[in-house]
Formats: sequence, structure tokens, C-alpha cells
Amino acid sequence: MSKLWTELKVGNMTLPHRLAMAPMTRSRALADGVPGELAAEYYGQRAGLGLIISEGTQPSDDGQGYINSPGIYTEAHIEGWKNITSRVHEEGGHIFIQLMHVM
Repeated sequence: MSKLWTELKVGNMTLPHRLAMAPMTRSRALADGVPGELAAEYYGQRAGLGLIISEGTQPSDDGQGYINSPGIYTEAHIEGWKNITSRVHEEGGHIFIQLMHVM
């Protein structure tokens, strides 16, 4: 247990400990899959944990499995994720996107 709370270097990131916020469905994207301000606020509020693994994010239009899940295949989606990652980074956190294709 003592290593759980020790700093960890992963690639170019230095994490404060060995915990991460697990991915789970948040359903905070807009109807077109754009992750909006609500998602940026949500992830930004949790950035202090250190490492966040995002909710499942579809890489294509036919990969969406449920409503209000985010995408990462249009310019609008990318801009939404840039807003989220900027917010997380401003709060000192790191975020990985979890790609998910449902079908």
C-alpha cells in the first residue's frame, strides 16, 4: 500500500500517486456528440485527482451506442475535447480519452 501514494512518471507526465478516475458513462455531450461546457466543468472539477480516463468516446458516427455520448470525429467534437483538456490541464490534471465503438 505504501507505493499507492508515491509519485509516478508515465511518459511525459508526473502523477501525484497511482490512482486514476475510472471511465464511466456520463452522458453530458450535446445531442450531436459534441462535448460541451457541462462536460468541461465536470472534468475540470475532478482534475485534482491527477489522471482522468474519459468516458467512452465514439471515433465514428456509426459507433454511438447511446444518446449524449461524446464523439471525436468532427471538428466540433475536437474543439469540445480541446476545451475539456485545457480545463483539466489548467487545474493541474491529466486526461486520456477512452475510445469506444458500439455495434
